[in-house]
Amino acid sequence: MIWRQARFAAVLVGVLPLGGCLATRQEIEDLRGDIIRLQTALNAQQSAQGEFQTALKDNQDALQGNQADVLAKMGDLNRNLDVVSAHLEESDDRMASLANRLDDLDKNITNRLDTVVKTMQGVKSLPAPSPSRLFTAAQSDYDHRRYDQALTTFQTYLDQYGDTERAPLAQYMIGEIHLAQSNWSDALAAYDAVLADHGKSAYVAAALIRKGQILENQGLSADAIAVYESVLKTYPHRKESQTARQRLAALRSDEPKKAAPAKPKPAAKPKTAPKAAAPKAP
Repeated sequence: MIWRQARFAAVLVGVLPLGGCLATRQEIEDLRGDIIRLQTALNAQQSAQGEFQTALKDNQDALQGNQADVLAKMGDLNRNLDVVSAHLEESDDRMASLANRLDDLDKNITNRLDTVVKTMQGVKSLPAPSPSRLFTAAQSDYDHRRYDQALTTFQTYLDQYGDTERAPLAQYMIGEIHLAQSNWSDALAAYDAVLADHGKSAYVAAALIRKGQILENQGLSADAIAVYESVLKTYPHRKESQTARQRLAALRSDEPKKAAPAKPKPAAKPKTAPKAAAPKAP
């Protein structure tokens, strides 16, 4: 608008000298002054607009640079977290192995003392097997699908060595045995026992995943969703969280067909370390 007014005034200045009777010299000077003021205002407006565009571009560049820095820092943080997690897993493995050895040493001494006492009392008895030997026997029965015998041996392990490092795993394996035999209610009770009796063990996340799968199998989708959400909230960096996220996506799908329930599969042979013993996602 200012530019158009300036051009109009300029035209008038050019026309007015041709008709001296139409305007006085003072009016011409006034028009010229108006033109100068309009041109100055126009230049100031253009300058301000240029500065604004420059500042906007600088802000956009800075924002993009900040986003790139944030993404880079997040990437570094994730990599550092992976390294720390790997070190923690290695440390857990070593501590679990050491704890198992201490359990064996402690229980072997206790069993031998009991045998000596009974011998002195004239009672003949065989020394009880060590925790490692008893657990290995139960695991062997499980691997060879001698489920009834494995169930008995794992339960014996819990009865005799319920305070040892592998007691949570023994309880978890009881759930796996019932799962392999499709005894859903017994399996659910066994996994609940892991949560109730060994709530700070490394098998809680795996037990929750199994519980969610069983609930899905029984058609209790809402309960399964609650279980999977608890896994994501409490164990966001565990491998089980990936399985929980996948099952939640399937259960919450907007497709008309129901999400296919995750059919639980028996876990692979667990290792000594708690983390390695967690079952793979079915």
